[in-house]
Amino acid sequence: MRLDNILTWLHVTGNLIWIGAILAVGLVLLSPQGDAKVRGELGKRIYLYAATPGFLVSFLFGMGRLLMDPKHYFVETHWMHGKLLFALIFIGLHHVIGARAKKMASGAVADAGPTRGLLIGMLVCAVGATFFALVLSATGM
Repeated sequence: MRLDNILTWLHVTGNLIWIGAILAVGLVLLSPQGDAKVRGELGKRIYLYAATPGFLVSFLFGMGRLLMDPKHYFVETHWMHGKLLFALIFIGLHHVIGARAKKMASGAVADAGPTRGLLIGMLVCAVGATFFALVLSATGM
């Protein structure tokens, strides 16, 4: 197995863990059941022990793959520009949801606030990044 394939496999595995976990954080925060502080504590644990490690795996191995051939991704083809835009927005939303979980866990806020909209934004970004990475890269754009 080639190094580029291993890095891509680890990047995608990190994405699966990261995206699933951060969406779970949002759903926990939005749940109508249970005390807001308890939901915040559970959301914070998922954020710290699943979403953040998944993000780190995704970022490190994705960056490793990207640095193996940056000219290909940024000069010869242009689909990586769109993928990275969606990924950067997703990263920002990840941190906002994590901060909300921490605030709920500490009792600083008593509701999920804009979490529903943030989750919708994350889904749009995930679909957009996937489109660029799979569909446009396959067409050679």
